[in-house]
Amino acid sequence: MVKSFVCIAIFTSLLFGSCRHRAEEISGKQTALSENIPMKYAKGFELSASEDHYTITVKNPWQKAEDVEYHYKVGKKTDNGDDNNGKEDIIQVPVKRVVCLSTTHIGFVGFLNELNSVVGISGARYITDTVISNRILAGKTVDVGYDENINFELIVRLQPDVVLAYGVSGSESGYLKKIRELGFPVVLIAEYLEENPLAKLEWAKVFGLLYNKFDEVSGKYDSVVCNYNNLKQKASTSHNKPKVMLGLPWHGTWYISGGESYVARLISDAGGDYLWKDTKFRDSRPMGLESIYTKAMEADYWLNTGTASSISEIVSIDSRFRSLKSVEHKDVFNYNNLINTSGGNAYFEKGVVEPDIILADLIAILHPEILPSRELMYYKKLN
Repeated sequence: MVKSFVCIAIFTSLLFGSCRHRAEEISGKQTALSENIPMKYAKGFELSASEDHYTITVKNPWQKAEDVEYHYKVGKKTDNGDDNNGKEDIIQVPVKRVVCLSTTHIGFVGFLNELNSVVGISGARYITDTVISNRILAGKTVDVGYDENINFELIVRLQPDVVLAYGVSGSESGYLKKIRELGFPVVLIAEYLEENPLAKLEWAKVFGLLYNKFDEVSGKYDSVVCNYNNLKQKASTSHNKPKVMLGLPWHGTWYISGGESYVARLISDAGGDYLWKDTKFRDSRPMGLESIYTKAMEADYWLNTGTASSISEIVSIDSRFRSLKSVEHKDVFNYNNLINTSGGNAYFEKGVVEPDIILADLIAILHPEILPSRELMYYKKLN
């Protein structure tokens, strides 16, 4: 594993030195206060600035939400106490004590090198980050529970400056409202709804405001964007577009990622041809196993096979999979190279802030001639 990380570091240093230099130049600049701060890719939030504070506007932060907005002021607390009917929190920055209700938030906080600020999390046993794992062992970071089972008394004892949450449906607002009623600001993070890997990463700018590191984060963001786009350009030079299938059936139903989804974009940017690229949705939707199997015969590669860690596990689900071209050629890869003993997966925790590394993995899989010496980080080949 150490060898793998060393190779990755050397690869990144040699290939993307110019991107790093550009980021250093950008991070040295001061962000001008203007009415709006334009985002490059993200659609789920907006930022605006005034003389004494920023405003974060999070838009439609769960599936099928329409005309829903949450507004958060970051900076000096106002004197009028206006809370916008419960939808606006006044947050004094930089935050020092944070509760993260999603493991993905750990990835963003780590991107800012602020993991020691995390005092509470949901799902402690699924954490893969070593800093947080050590804090858990030392009792410095504690598990506050999930969703409706949140331990409110524990949150009160932790006295967080902000609680970072996520929404899957409007019905979840109950326990979040309770946290607000206890006097703790709640910020909804909805990066999972973005269709572009670089849009997901851009949510790091929200964290940058909370930690008063906006310029630093913007520079790091631009560096990753530069790395990603350099890799995308390299993949585009290949005339070969291998066909790719995703997923694994569950109780006779196969949930297919739409052609407008984050993972479909990754495959396209890596120079692959996603079999369901023409579907016009961005979430995952159920399809019958028979219809999937017929199309799967075309696939050159099979990726993202759920919890399966071997081809024998896949074949045990349906013996017909043995005859698929991708299985016969053993071109089956899963994103479970970095998991802990409880099944926690770094792909879902830290991968959100390393889309360039994930893209490099996919290019090395689909076009090994482009990155011939690369060792995979998040992915591994199944045997």
